[in-house]
Amino acid sequence: MGSGSRIDHQHHLVATTASNATITASDEEAHLQLISRALQLRERLDLLGLTPVEQEEYAQVRQRLQDEYGEVPAAFDENDDEDRDFPVQGESSRPDLTGLASQEAIDALRSAMNGNVPAQRGSSTEGHLGVDERAVQRAAAQQVLDEVAAEHQAATALQEQAREQWPADRPVNYTDDFDAFQRDFEAARDRAERGEQVIPYMTENATGGLGAREGGRGFGVEIEFDIQPGVDRRTALRNIGREMHEAGLARDSHQHGYHAQQQAGYTDAPNAWRLEDDCTVAGEIVSPILYDEPQTWNNLAQVCEIVERNGGRASFGTGGHVHVGMHDYDHDVANHTRLMQTYAQHEDVLYRLAQNPSSEGNRHRGTRWCRPNPVPSQGYTALSQVQSYHGMAVNLSGAMRGGQSAHGEFRLWDGSLSPSVIQTQVKLSLGLAAAAVRQDSAPAGSRMALGSHREQRSQAGVGQRRRLSGDDWRTNTADFRQMVDSLFQRPEDKAQATSLFQQTRWQGR
Repeated sequence: MGSGSRIDHQHHLVATTASNATITASDEEAHLQLISRALQLRERLDLLGLTPVEQEEYAQVRQRLQDEYGEVPAAFDENDDEDRDFPVQGESSRPDLTGLASQEAIDALRSAMNGNVPAQRGSSTEGHLGVDERAVQRAAAQQVLDEVAAEHQAATALQEQAREQWPADRPVNYTDDFDAFQRDFEAARDRAERGEQVIPYMTENATGGLGAREGGRGFGVEIEFDIQPGVDRRTALRNIGREMHEAGLARDSHQHGYHAQQQAGYTDAPNAWRLEDDCTVAGEIVSPILYDEPQTWNNLAQVCEIVERNGGRASFGTGGHVHVGMHDYDHDVANHTRLMQTYAQHEDVLYRLAQNPSSEGNRHRGTRWCRPNPVPSQGYTALSQVQSYHGMAVNLSGAMRGGQSAHGEFRLWDGSLSPSVIQTQVKLSLGLAAAAVRQDSAPAGSRMALGSHREQRSQAGVGQRRRLSGDDWRTNTADFRQMVDSLFQRPEDKAQATSLFQQTRWQGR
């Protein structure tokens, strides 16, 4: 890897064998009709977008294929590198079914989609296809089924691997060992009082395997920034672009248009960082696909240093977005349910950790561009019910398409030019994504909505500036401690998250 060519957002699925399922003569017509209707909806999604009714039908067709044939055909999975929202009717987007099956399979399935679908046995139109055409379609459908079976088996293998790697006994358990948490919290407070770097920054095995190139998840960051008052904006942006290019971080020195990176195609090349325009801030740095390697963290630190030295700053209005690979979610509604219910259970602590520690007044930037996601307590019964789009705290529009390029976007983080803050945000995002496929059930507990802890303190007559102690402090930190235990196993990861917790404050609605 690292060639710099256009690649999938996740491209290291483990190898598996194809399914042993076969299509018999008795069910081939029904199967072809179902797969062709799915392809019709899939191409309409690419060309025009789907109405809400069509979205529900699309989800139902996929579910029928899953239930009746064991898999969902890969030929109508999204498998490009574009980071765009799930299309709605009226939007336009580039149709692309290449790279999903052989061209013969695609041509045959398109033929079925365009009206040459064999009718059910016994109907007046049965048998209007020639023998050769029927054989080609049957072979094409079988190939698609085999390919997606292998994809499903790969995702299942990764999920099992994640469960096996999660130890039953962990060195540190904050939930049961409050003193361990307290020691890490006080150590962070002591560093702050001495004027030292509070949040540790790691360059070797920073994620404990969560972001590893092999067996982990790729990730990416978007770093929004403004320009310090009194600094000429045009000069600052020109210098930032030039220095990134000279340092070998970017392929040119230009400030590109909004979302230029996704239009060019994502890559894991280390020189593919890009300076882009954003109408809400002075600029945005978009990373290539990253993995937990020393070069990644060295490059991130260098990017932040270049931006800050040339007058860039993380102002109150800037955001930080973390993209995480979800190649093992496999269109499984249970995985999405567990992720979003974990988010909902810890929503308040996540927004606290999302606050830029350097912000004035210890305030999060607000939810205009990262609204809390609506999550039903009973979970979802279909992917079409998952409301997670651009502008919400967790955007799963790119994950619901499935395939190796599937990824989610965690948008709730404030902007920051501190590498250690960004690294902790990345690790929390990776931990949330991994926990959903590792766990067998949704987390127990009710939703802790944004503002809950501030409201509880207010109802108890405790001021926000008063330092808690004893049972009050233990209760106040319980949600954070439980969440960290569910996301991380290593003591150093929990201590790093605790350092960010020490530097931030509970947020209001």
